[in-house]
Amino acid sequence: MHCNSIIKLFNIGQNEYSELDIALIASATRNIMDAANVYFYISERGISDEEVNFRYNLQLLNYNKNIKEIYKKLSFPMDNFRMKLDDMSFVIEEIKNSSIYSTASNKEKSIILSGKQFYNRKRVGIFSQDLESAIFNILSNSTHSFYIGLSNNSVKKSIVFLSYIDSLMLSIISVETAILYVANIINDYLLLRRQLSKIITQPERIRIRDLMKIDYINSYLEFKKCDFAKDIF
Repeated sequence: MHCNSIIKLFNIGQNEYSELDIALIASATRNIMDAANVYFYISERGISDEEVNFRYNLQLLNYNKNIKEIYKKLSFPMDNFRMKLDDMSFVIEEIKNSSIYSTASNKEKSIILSGKQFYNRKRVGIFSQDLESAIFNILSNSTHSFYIGLSNNSVKKSIVFLSYIDSLMLSIISVETAILYVANIINDYLLLRRQLSKIITQPERIRIRDLMKIDYINSYLEFKKCDFAKDIF
């Protein structure tokens, strides 16, 4: 869905780039990175059935905590039938009864029951931690942040809002990152679903593996780093 959105946005802007909404492309790529984190968390190999169930319950708890907070801030009534349907007391009980919870420290137990984040999540590892953080921040801030978002979200921007991370740089980072993450998800899913992988041709497998390589974005960022270091005058 996010990939289709990116393609459609480029199709809209192919004749007139001033109409290309680069901030939306960045937003879609950030969502792809988030989706990849969820996918690799729930599809991790080698974990026990108990941990699979534990992680599933954490997702339910996360949803419940967030939706209740939204309802409260919208001043929705919290004591009606719909809220009773959203009761997660049984999920919390299952979490507390798991060996994972019982062997956790008090601080870890608090984190688990907060429902705010993944527990024991491994990094996806497509980029180094610093590069992943930098790219995620570029995508996030280009969507909503003053002043970064005003300096690179459009081809036609005011000269008042200038930044080295311009619309072209944001576009390339967004598209390359989206391709990398989607290719990694596809490759992993094909390893998980052997029957599905049988219909994939050898050229398609090679193409997927090529798209998983970070060489292009690394080369591009190295070029930009050298260019950034040059004296302007």
